[in-house]
Amino acid sequence: MKRTLARLVAGAAIAATIVGVSAVPAQAGSTVTAGSCRMGTLPVPADTFSSEAVAVDPSGRYVLGSAIVRQATDSFPLLLWDRQRLVEVKPPLPRSVLVDVNSAGVVIGNARDEDGFLRHPWRYHAGKATLLPLIDEADQVTVEGINSRGDIVGIGRTPANTTYGLLWPASRPGTVRVLDTPADLVDLAGITDDGTVVGVSGFSEPTSWLRTPGGVVRTLAGPDNATGALASAVGGHWAVGQIFQGGVLVGLRWDLRTGRVKVLDPGLESAPTDVNASGVVLAGTTLQRGGTVVTLPAPSPGDGVGGAAIADNGTVVGFHNNLLTDEIRAVRWTGC
Repeated sequence: MKRTLARLVAGAAIAATIVGVSAVPAQAGSTVTAGSCRMGTLPVPADTFSSEAVAVDPSGRYVLGSAIVRQATDSFPLLLWDRQRLVEVKPPLPRSVLVDVNSAGVVIGNARDEDGFLRHPWRYHAGKATLLPLIDEADQVTVEGINSRGDIVGIGRTPANTTYGLLWPASRPGTVRVLDTPADLVDLAGITDDGTVVGVSGFSEPTSWLRTPGGVVRTLAGPDNATGALASAVGGHWAVGQIFQGGVLVGLRWDLRTGRVKVLDPGLESAPTDVNASGVVLAGTTLQRGGTVVTLPAPSPGDGVGGAAIADNGTVVGFHNNLLTDEIRAVRWTGC
């Protein structure tokens, strides 16, 4: 699956301090339709000031997000929508952020230490949150993605700033091992359902790559084998990213089975945000399906919207900024 939201929710979720799980009294949603593409707001806790949806599992059932709730003391709940049912995820440590969710509803996230460093990765399922094992408690460790089996990948950074990849295999609960990846690991885009890991290495001259379940590493190059491509998300047997070409950032999609790369339509609104198992690419407010670019609808032309993630059934989740009320609301698009 993909990992697209840790940076998006950090601001809203950093003050979360609760443990366990609870149902949330919710404000009702609304819908807007443009052609076959339909946007609907997601239910949120009462007194919510702003909210956003930031990840969706491949089936489209589970959605992750966050909110700012204005009461006597502001709170920053971490949210899980199971279809239309809203649940508040209560992590094992305060100052936590959400990262990803799979089709079984398993959520992964990271908690910050007192200095603000993401150091404590955790797993949540069916109301129970547990810390994941580490190689060394002194290292800064973050989870980056989870697949349908429940395999989790992440990154560790030692006090000497040496980085390494990590795998928490679903087949061996409670264990973690170091992944053999190219040196100078920068980022992991995610892990596919067959266990293929996609990442970026090289601090001065970055290179994207895939690592097969058997440990074979192959480079993911740009057009004409150009170097410097940056993979950012995975879905199905696809990965997306970008590269500088002629001084301009160009969106890319790789077929992980063949390594072939495709330059994305320049009409996309932004760099690729996500990709699903059908190869449909999400880029900000736009989608590329085959040779067609689709714009996500908003209730009013001046309203701001943004997509964060796309499911295999085409469901897109993100936010809607209502310029009339200045309200930012978590939303889901279907039928686009």
